[in-house]
Amino acid sequence: MDRNIYEELKKHFRDNPEVEIAEGKGAQGLKHNGKMFAMFYKGDLTVKLTPNSVNRLIENGVGLPHDPGTGKPMKDRILISAAKQDRWVEMCELSLREIR
Repeated sequence: MDRNIYEELKKHFRDNPEVEIAEGKGAQGLKHNGKMFAMFYKGDLTVKLTPNSVNRLIENGVGLPHDPGTGKPMKDRILISAAKQDRWVEMCELSLREIR
């Protein structure tokens, strides 16, 4: 997989004062008020949304439930595959609107 897969997303939010881009060691993704709302996960993207939005988007085929390895999907996270990266910016913008 292309190592620059996240560049468009990071570029979109680079000048947004509400968003911190977490890079380097540890979890990589996007933060708002110090909390991760979008995280790069094994080549895909997991995004924090309201449980209603997560359910609706999963039903519409936008993403999958996100299971962080516990065997139980998180109600407020959706996993959006790299194959649908054209939706990543849109989903992160939706997340920002929902968490403000």
